[in-house]
Amino acid sequence: MTATSPVKPQTPLPTRRSLAWRALAAWVAMGLALGAAGPVSTALGEQLGLGRTGRQALAALIVGTAVTAFILWLNGRVDRRPLAALGLGPAGDAARGFAMGAIVTGGAAVLVITPAALAGWIEFGAVDGGDLARFLILNALIAFGLEALPEELVFRGYAFTTLRRRGARTAAFLGTLLLFCLIMVPTSAAASLTALALGQEPDGLLLAPAGTDPVTYVILLACFGTALLAARIATGSLWTSIALHLVFLTVNRLVFANDGRDTGWNVEAAPDAAVLVLAYVLLTAAVFGLLARVRRRP
Repeated sequence: MTATSPVKPQTPLPTRRSLAWRALAAWVAMGLALGAAGPVSTALGEQLGLGRTGRQALAALIVGTAVTAFILWLNGRVDRRPLAALGLGPAGDAARGFAMGAIVTGGAAVLVITPAALAGWIEFGAVDGGDLARFLILNALIAFGLEALPEELVFRGYAFTTLRRRGARTAAFLGTLLLFCLIMVPTSAAASLTALALGQEPDGLLLAPAGTDPVTYVILLACFGTALLAARIATGSLWTSIALHLVFLTVNRLVFANDGRDTGWNVEAAPDAAVLVLAYVLLTAAVFGLLARVRRRP
């Protein structure tokens, strides 16, 4: 008579409601970290004598560390999944994914901005190589920690993967996009509560950053979120979305929103040129959407 090893009981799949709550928890965590980081970095910056860049770097450290730690805990301890499930594969795949995101997004921006510049919508002036290099390096480091890494981990990494676990990809796509478009709700709530606790002036509950038209902002987020999800789906790598996010922020701050920024490049864009942001984002989304469709073919 041969001994047989006991059969391990299978762990039941979580319900759709449970998965939705987990995605919502990641959304709330992102909003809390991003909202609290602003007032906290302002208060600490005043105590430490930090300038604008120093405060932004401090906020990036707070958000990047807190959100990354929470998502890694949630994915590993609660969902019991490897990092690869979030699109964080081996170094080789990460490098290829990152390069794809940077090339496609940068190429789309060039294709849209070049004819606009020739038409006079955008004027490129003198360049200070040292200041430009400094801006590109600091902007990349701060944007990576403050926005690109934590937001991609939360939305295109954790939320999308979790919602897809027991649902159709379309439903997961739309659910992730909705959470992304409404991120200012928990962010502004956390920012206001933290500001009040620190004796600062709160902005209240907002759908868009103060001074920004909410409708325009949500439309931009919807287009941007679509491009980011298309990139994640097309390559399977979260690093593609991270690169897209970084290039998007860099191009916009260099060309369309460089007022008050020491970028090292004198660029003046007409007010109507802001529509070009939507144009190159949608072009990026179209390229990745086409790539995803081609790769699905047998």
